[in-house]
Amino acid sequence: MKEAEAAIRVVLIEDSPALQQLLVGMIADIAGLEIIGAVDAEDQALAAIERYHPDVAIIDLELNQGSGLNVLREIRARPDRYRGLHAVVFSNHAHASVRERCRMLGAAAFFDKTFQMDDLLDYLHGVAGSGSYTQLSPH
Repeated sequence: MKEAEAAIRVVLIEDSPALQQLLVGMIADIAGLEIIGAVDAEDQALAAIERYHPDVAIIDLELNQGSGLNVLREIRARPDRYRGLHAVVFSNHAHASVRERCRMLGAAAFFDKTFQMDDLLDYLHGVAGSGSYTQLSPH
């Protein structure tokens, strides 16, 4: 029971139902992580973050309603409301300027969906194992 209480709580914000289902399954297999919600829109994302107070939010930039950038902006603008949240971006929009914009909006890490799914999972394994978060590199 003590181990379950210490689980790092994760919200997944992803508009693709197939990718959402795949990621939920993969993240659920990582010991020490708990998926507490999966949503596909900006308003749902902010509501889930405020309600469940996750430790980590994995955010796609393109959503069914709104955008992941708006989610990042809101999290940054209201740290008292979204306290202690580590935002991790997982997106196809991985141009250097987009990465920098996400970093400026407080993203702890950025992973390109095209070829960095394993890197995202490795990052999450590291978070689960150590409870620490690596800051976004400019690369």
